[in-house]
This record gives sequence, structure tokens and C-alpha cells, in this order.
Amino acid sequence: MGYISVRKANCKNCYKCLKNCIVKSIKYVNDKVEIIEDECILCGVCMTTCPQKAKKLQNDIEYIKDYLKDENVVTVASLDPSFVAAFGENSPSVAWALKKLGFDFVEEAAIGAKYVTKEYLRLIREGEIENIISSACPSINMYIQKYYPDLVKWLAPVMSPALVHGRIVKELRGNDVKVIHFSPCLARIKECAESPYVDGVVTYEQLMKWFLEEGIAPGEESESERDEYGFDNEAGYSRIYPIVDGIVFDLQHQYCKFTKTEYIEGYDLIAVSGLANLTKIFDEMQKGNIKHAFIEGSACYGGCVNGPFMPKMRSTGYKARIEVKKYADSATKSRHYDVSSVRTEFKPEPVYQDMPSEEEIRAILSQIGKNSRAQELNCGSCGYATCREKAIAVYQKKAELYICMPYMTDINQAMSNVTLSLTPNYIIAVDSDMYIKEFNVAAQKLFNITRAEALNQKLSNFIPATDFEQVIANKSSIYDKKVCYPEYNIVTEQTIVYSEERNMAIAIIKDVTQEEKDKESLYKRKIESVEMAQKVIDKQMVVAQQIASLLGETTAETKVTLNKLKNLIDAEGMNDV
Repeated sequence: MGYISVRKANCKNCYKCLKNCIVKSIKYVNDKVEIIEDECILCGVCMTTCPQKAKKLQNDIEYIKDYLKDENVVTVASLDPSFVAAFGENSPSVAWALKKLGFDFVEEAAIGAKYVTKEYLRLIREGEIENIISSACPSINMYIQKYYPDLVKWLAPVMSPALVHGRIVKELRGNDVKVIHFSPCLARIKECAESPYVDGVVTYEQLMKWFLEEGIAPGEESESERDEYGFDNEAGYSRIYPIVDGIVFDLQHQYCKFTKTEYIEGYDLIAVSGLANLTKIFDEMQKGNIKHAFIEGSACYGGCVNGPFMPKMRSTGYKARIEVKKYADSATKSRHYDVSSVRTEFKPEPVYQDMPSEEEIRAILSQIGKNSRAQELNCGSCGYATCREKAIAVYQKKAELYICMPYMTDINQAMSNVTLSLTPNYIIAVDSDMYIKEFNVAAQKLFNITRAEALNQKLSNFIPATDFEQVIANKSSIYDKKVCYPEYNIVTEQTIVYSEERNMAIAIIKDVTQEEKDKESLYKRKIESVEMAQKVIDKQMVVAQQIASLLGETTAETKVTLNKLKNLIDAEGMNDV
């Protein structure tokens, strides 16, 4: 099941998500981005770093609303303790707001954290595991299972606080109860979806939008309403979990209750947040350089209070840490529950990837002009830390070969230079003050000056700048305007384009002198042909007039003759009578 979907229309192929993805579980092929689900650890970094908001998160709210509408369904809201940082000064009102949405009960998931800590302490006391890695962060669990399978043996076989709390609720209130967990964590959605103890997950960012849609504003309730509709079950000091050192603090807190000392023998307690930092310590653990350590791990820098789906208007940094710590310190003695078990089992799920040989890597790199290690710039613009990593991704069909900024820049520059050098047109670019910024080979030949000599000279030293000034002033281009330069004996057809990005005017000037001469020559030939035709017509008119004159004389004579003949015939007829 995909927890992250991509809005392909929004993605602009900036590769920012890939650059920030610790495991490179993102594929760019045919101008399309895809999340490689089998390789993803659901840390959420790709979503928070995407400037175009092209990634979309799974949303369970619609079917959760169906639970709330059903009178036969009992719903329990289970809040990750980072809600204190998510809602700041309004956090005491969150329980009231959730009940306004329709939840029957609201409890703190940190109730489960208490029993997770107890199990961690038991593992520490037993001392049977060389190193212990906390299992409260599902993203870290997946990271180890997929990319450090040899370390799974040190992953504490303990459920997360969210799952333990869900189990407590169902064992107390019945398996038919619907437990909805609220958290800033993406990986928590997958963890809960695969567990029978939680029936849905809503991020704090989604919850804030839900409140807005329903017109509910935490903090607007009266004090009596807050008391009446507050938390049904509160946690103890284990509320401290969402900050860095939170688990360590809770270990020391619970250990101190029985031993009156915070020093825990047998293991060094180490808190590490951020995947980059955890990668370093996991590498050291694989090498055998770390022994007898309890590692509190959080995928998010600063802990869960900096989870990827906290509301935008949340407490951040040290303020969030202070708020959570104060909330934990204010806790009274928490209720005890007889939870049946908090144990679980983690198995290695290594990601197997086909790896190219050294010859295949070099063959791929040579196609983008990297024929030696010296040419491997490792600039990271493609999203991969090194050119070799990029070549491996190309081999694995996770990346396009030509996604290489330096290579494409070189190609574009080469093509630009070829175009500027070989085009017969004169190309001149000037800035808003009419100083020359580009002067191609054809222009150099026309004005008999080198490019270096022409640059930063006033355009008016060579040709009138009126049209260029008009383009800059109006911020609009001029197309196919015919301009004569008598001093250079040329006629041109020029297009001057306005570059808004650089506030420059770029002219492409075509020499049409020969075309104009050809047009003039053709015009002269047409005039000569017309004159010749006129002479022929005039001659024909003279001949026609002469012919008409002769025809007129002949016709008159014929008429006279015919009249005489007629008269003669008439006279003969009278004599016969």
C-alpha cells in the first residue's frame, strides 16, 4: 500500500527530495518521479523538503468520521505526547476539541511509553544483548531492517508506545473499540496499519485542518468545559519521550525510583537524532567499535517534536523541548495497567539491489563526459552525493543518464557557442544602459572589431540605439523590422527581443542586402517588360487603325456599287411592264 502519492503535475524535477532522501528510494524516469515503496523508510523528508508540494499523504479521516457517526462504535483518541508542542498554549484544550469532533474518550499514548521503558530497563538489567537500540521510532526500525539487517539482533524486541497504548485500551475496553492514534509521524501510519491494536492514524497537521473545517478552535472553551471534557486518562513522566534524551530521561527516572540513583550500570546511554547522525553510529556499530551501549534513536532531528507533520504554527526547536519537559515534570503518579505483553519481533528485510561492475560504471560515466575520476565533480546537483552513485542509479534504472547539471551546462554552452559562431546573422545583446554584453562572430566581421573590444562599449558607437532603447523602455519586443545602415552599405531585417530576467535587449540582425538588390533588380525587369508591352500595344493600335481605315474605304465603294446594281435592276423591271 502506498502511503505517499505524487502529484505529477506539481513536480518540477528539482531533485530536492532525492537530495535529502537518506536511502535514495526515489526514482526519476521519463520526467516522472516515483517513490520506491520497498526501499522507503517513511521518514517524510521528501514531503517536507518539496517546494512544490508534489507529494501527498494518505488520509484516514473519512473512514474515521464514519466511526464517529456510528452510535454503536466506541472511539478512543490516543495522542502522541508531542501534542504539547503541536498545539502550544492550547494543548490543554485538545481533549475538549477532540470530543467536540465526536470521540468518546481521549487518552495520552505516553501511557504506553511507561511500559516500554520498563521493558527497556529489564533488557538492560539482563545484559544479554551486546547493544540495545530503542524501537520506539518506526522509521528507524525500518532503516535497520532494510539497510542494516546485521543490527536487527540489537533492535529492542519491544512495541512502540503507540501500539502498547492501543493494546492497553483494547484489553481494558474491548477489542471492538476503535483506537485512533494522533501523531506527527509518517512511519507511524504504516506501523499502526500493520497492527491489530490501532485502527487509524491522523497526523497533527491533518488534525489542525480538521478542526478548522469543523469550526473548532482549541482554547475557545470555558474552563468548566475543559474540566468536564478533558483527558480521560493521563500519563506520567513518560510524556518526556518526544524530545532528544526523552527515553534516556525516562530510563533514569524509573530506575531512580528503585535504586535512588540515575546511574544505570552495564550500558552507556546515548541519544542520537537525525538519520545522518544515526547512519554514522550504525556504521560504527557494524564495525564493532561500539559495545554495551543503549542507543535512543529518532529519525527526526530534535526528536518527535520536529516530526514531518506537525502543524505549521507549532512550537519549534528549544521551545518545543522546554514545553514537553515542563509537561513531563508536572505529571502526577500515573495509573497502573496489567498489559499482557509489550514484546514483539523484528526480522531483517534487506533491500537487494543489482550492482554494476567497475567497467559498467565507467561506461555509464563516459557517456556524460566523465572519462576519468578527475572529471567526476561530485557536485550533487543530480540528487546523488557522487557521480558513481548516480551511475549506479542509472544502471538500476532509478535515474536518467543525462540528469547531470555540469554535463548539460557544457552541452548547452557548446551548442550556444556553435550557434553564435556559425550563424550568418549579427547577434548583439545590450543592457539597460545600452552597453554591449554579447557580440557574435558575424558582428565582429561587420564592424571589424573583436568581441573583447566591443564588450562594454556603447551600442551607439556602432549603430543607432533608438530601437534597443524602445524595447528596454516598453519591455516589449520588436519583430522583423527593416533597417538600413548606409554607412555599412547593408539593409537588415532585425528582431530585438526583451529579456525580462536580465533586463536586456537581444537583437538578431539578418543581412537582407542581397535580397533587397534582387527585389530591386526584379522590379526593374518588370518595369522594362511593361514598357516593352506598351510599345507593342501602341504599334498594334496603329495597325488596327490603318486596317480600319482601309476597311472603311472598301465598304463605301462596295455600297456605291451595290446601289448602282440595284437601280439598274429596278429600271429593267419597269421597261418590261
